[in-house]
Parts: sequence; C-alpha cells; structure tokens
Amino acid sequence: MTGSVSKEIPVASAQAAALPVTEVARLEALRRLSMGAAHALNNAFTAVVGEASFLREERKGDPAVVEACDTILRELDRCAKLTRALLARRHPPQEGRDEVDLARTVRDLTPLLRETLGRQKELAVQLPDDLLLVRGDAGALELLVLLLVHQCADVAPGPAQLRLAALAAGARTRLEIEVEADGLAEAADRAFAEPARASDPLARNQLGALVELAARHGGTCSARREGERFLATLEIPSLAHG
Repeated sequence: MTGSVSKEIPVASAQAAALPVTEVARLEALRRLSMGAAHALNNAFTAVVGEASFLREERKGDPAVVEACDTILRELDRCAKLTRALLARRHPPQEGRDEVDLARTVRDLTPLLRETLGRQKELAVQLPDDLLLVRGDAGALELLVLLLVHQCADVAPGPAQLRLAALAAGARTRLEIEVEADGLAEAADRAFAEPARASDPLARNQLGALVELAARHGGTCSARREGERFLATLEIPSLAHG
C-alpha cells in the first residue's frame, strides 16, 4: 500500500536483561561439571570411609593402623560437617539487604569453625558486647566469615594458633585474624592481594569468592606476613555509616 510508513515500536521485555546465550551455556556446562565432580567425590569418599572402617576393624590390634584410620575418618567427617553447614545456610537471592549483627554471626559460627578447622588449629575469638551492625545478605556474610577463617588457617600447613577479633573501627566494622605458626606459606599475603596468582586452583576460587563477597558489601580484604605471624583484615561499612 502506497504511503504506508513502517515504524518500530520498542516493547519492554522481561528477558531484556537476560544473560547472553553463550554465558548461559557456559554456566550450564560448569553446573554439569561440578555435579559430575561432586558425584565422583562422593563415590570416592564413600569408598574411603568403607575401606578405612573395614581396615580399622581388621587391624584393631595395631595401634598405628587404628590411629591412621581414625585420622582419615575424622577428616572426612570434618569435611562433611562443613559441607552440610554451607548447604543449610544457602539463601535464595534477595531483593533487599538485611541488617546483620556481624558479632552475632561470628559468635554463632564459632562452634562450627572450631569443629571444622581440625585438631591442629586452635581458634580464639574476641567479640564486643555491643552490636556490630552491617547491611548485607545474612547467608553471604556467614559464607564470608567461613571463607576468611579457613583461608587464614590454610596458610599454616601444620599446627597453628588463630585469633579472631571483631570490632568497630570508626565508619567500618573490622574482622581481624592473626595466625601464628612455625611454618607459613611464603606467598600467602600475595595470594590474598591477587587471588588469580594463587598456585592452587581451589585456593584461587575460594580467595576470589572471598574478595568478591567483601567488595559486594562495600568492603576490602587485605593481609600481610610478619615473620611467623600472618595478619588478615576484613573491613566493611558499618550500618550507621553505610
């Protein structure tokens, strides 16, 4: 028809902000890979638990074998407890952000931390009587504390003393962890500063998540090594100033 004019009319779509197809495919591939890895690890752990329990019973007259089997079973149980705790603390994405008392978060997590750090790591916790209110997702902040403490514990391969303190520092709320041990990882502080340069792939992912979670709450994470002492500091805005 002559004289007709075509016109494009923009229509708002709920899919406008959807992820690109390539990103969706990548995430789906990662999901499948992680599920496969989890299934394989579960099978491996089940086999190890069964064999260790059987060997412990068969060689119960040999103290060295019994102690080795007990150590293996304790470590597997420690990993299982931490995994269950993380799964139980998963929260669906939230539109808003909660008011969270970081001191209470640390206090509630302390028994789990002591249990999952293992026998070679001693944890002392110092918390104020006052509230340390921050704004954020409660589940994400719990994960942040768990990651921070466990990453600090990992800088010492053997026995270590960990001291965790939460305090108000002006407009910021601060978590400080001091690790004291005979042997510390040489590049531990550099790995905290640049997670992508961590030598271990698992450490890279966990440190990257730690830094990302801190940044998501407007915070920073830093670390420094002083001889046989390792100091890590997490700072996020206090609610009154956030």
